Formats: sequence, C-alpha cells, structure tokens
Amino acid sequence: MKKAVMKVLMLLTTLVFATSVMAAGADETRVVNLWQCKLKEDKTIDNVHAANGKWVKYVNAQVAGGDIHSYVLQTVVGEARSFLYADSYPSLAAWEAASAIETDEMKAIDKGLGEVADCASNTLHRSKES
Repeated sequence: MKKAVMKVLMLLTTLVFATSVMAAGADETRVVNLWQCKLKEDKTIDNVHAANGKWVKYVNAQVAGGDIHSYVLQTVVGEARSFLYADSYPSLAAWEAASAIETDEMKAIDKGLGEVADCASNTLHRSKES
C-alpha cells in the first residue's frame, strides 16, 4: 500500500512539474519525454547530472534551433535511488531529430548515461501551460 501511494505521489509531482516548468509560455506547447530510472549501486545523483549535462549540451548543438532542456527529478518521498529524467523539446520534430542522432559521440554519451543508471521505461507527453 505504501509503495503504491509513493508511486502515485511521484507521478503526480512529475506531471505537475512537467506541465508547469517545461512550458515556456501560455501559447507554447512543448514535448516532454519522461524516463523512469534507478541509480546504479555505486553511482550518485551527481554522476547522473554530469552525464545528463553532456547529453543536453550535445543534442542542443546537433538539433536545429536547440532549446532542448533536461531536468533530473529526484525522489523526495519514496525509493531514494529512483529518479526521473524530464527532457523538454520545443516540438515533436526536435524530439525526433534528437532521437535520430547516431554519431560516435552520441553513442559514447549514451554509454555514459547507461553507466550511471538503469532506465526501465519512458513516456512522451505534449505539455501546455495553463
């Protein structure tokens, strides 16, 4: 029961965060990719931020127009080693372009992300500020 309540609280917090922080303006919609992840045993959230920082810097340089943001959502109540990535894109086309990057540098960055966390699933959302 306690685990179910914690999962619901985490999901609600994530959705509120994604819709309120990710949208840049009242008329602007953004695409948000949420990844559910768990830290690997010997890694810290600082390792996650370092690997994720490389990813967001690289995709912004590769995708026309950039404006891609990434957030690491840390658990406040619930499983301490669980966290979410919330990647915010200005459009579905930007998400598609970022997803299609298959350079050696991107492969190395993806490998680095995989070394710090296991990400079991993701969901793609369209967000609009209310």
